[in-house]
Amino acid sequence: MNDDRCIALRCGNKSYTVRIPDGIRFQYARLNQTEKVTDYGGLIRDALDHPIGAPRIENLLRPGQRVCIISDDNTRVTPVRTILQELLPRIEGAGILRRDIFIVIALGSHRPMTQEEIAAKFGQDIVDRYQILNSEFENPDMLTQVGTSELGTPIRVYKPAMEADIRIGIGNVVPHGCMGWSGGAKILYPGITSADIVSEFHVMQGLWDEVLLGMVECPVRLAVEEWTKNIGLHYIINTVLDENMNLYRAVAGHYIHAHRKAVSYAQAVCGVSLKQRPDVVLASAYPIDIDFWQCGKAAYGPTRVIAKGGEFLLLAACTEGVGPHPQILDYMALENGTEVLSHRIASQNTGEDLLTMAVGVSMGRVVRHSNVTLVTDGLLPEDCRRGQMSHCSPANLQQALQQALERFEDPFLLIIGEGGEVIPLLED
Repeated sequence: MNDDRCIALRCGNKSYTVRIPDGIRFQYARLNQTEKVTDYGGLIRDALDHPIGAPRIENLLRPGQRVCIISDDNTRVTPVRTILQELLPRIEGAGILRRDIFIVIALGSHRPMTQEEIAAKFGQDIVDRYQILNSEFENPDMLTQVGTSELGTPIRVYKPAMEADIRIGIGNVVPHGCMGWSGGAKILYPGITSADIVSEFHVMQGLWDEVLLGMVECPVRLAVEEWTKNIGLHYIINTVLDENMNLYRAVAGHYIHAHRKAVSYAQAVCGVSLKQRPDVVLASAYPIDIDFWQCGKAAYGPTRVIAKGGEFLLLAACTEGVGPHPQILDYMALENGTEVLSHRIASQNTGEDLLTMAVGVSMGRVVRHSNVTLVTDGLLPEDCRRGQMSHCSPANLQQALQQALERFEDPFLLIIGEGGEVIPLLED
């Protein structure tokens, strides 16, 4: 048995090993190896000392101001604690009182983080010294209107954040199915907006026929950045992680200019070239596999490259099941999803589940492009059938892979180690 044909794939807190049968041509796509950083704090300090498109944070602040730091939640692996350990002293050093600094967790439409999760992500020392709030996307009393979207929907944003004088966004830059890349303005819009604005954000993804994942000047991002100009995001700190999920690069400054620099770093980590189109793809959704709502994002990259009618096995823990929007499975099954979605928008019959429909329609294109098998113990077979997918337990992963390969006379297999972050790219 050749060791290079045995590949271990992460799935939640477990690992599953598959062996590639002899004679099968394959490529193992992983995040590219990078130079290793040992001084994470120094990397953040350097970014704060040399901001892009903006002054240093100390020069942006004035005593008496109220500062809101907006952070992503526990569905992301951003090294927030390391960032805050460098950022907070600078804010206080600029004359801002500790009581005038607070942190908002940008939930989008995710569930609120628990106190235990908050302590794990931010550190107990931060929890003890600063106010940390979950955004409230469904509570009208905690939202304030700052404008109107192109579809006529009031743009409502989490009120405490808008009452601050300065808003600072913290996030990590990885491929994103709706905005091309995460990070930048996304932490504000739709990170702390109302549920209906979160829905509209994903509607654009649902209506766009092209796979947006990995697109730098993504039309959805450009629209979001235009809206953010009116709302006001004064500063960002964005990170890029290496192949081992450790800090690799950091940027600070303007929410557009600094973000684009971070994207250039992320492209070097995430982009993997393919010499031919695979017939079979086996991808782990790690590290975004807490539920199907999250791990579905790991399906867009493979869909860019897999042959039409190919076999796609998606390994995902889904410890929280389908996630906060279970009806996504039903919308994935719509044969005319784009038409239905367009009709709802034209009739302004948006409703609170428009977000679910938009993402479901987008994922529906995935399951119609190839034969998708969800390899998980987090969903039942009947759940997968609702979403037009097959089901397999991770314990039977080797058998499922063998069956997928047997469909083709001379298959080319692509294995992706971190499906939520790797972008497979076909060479010209």
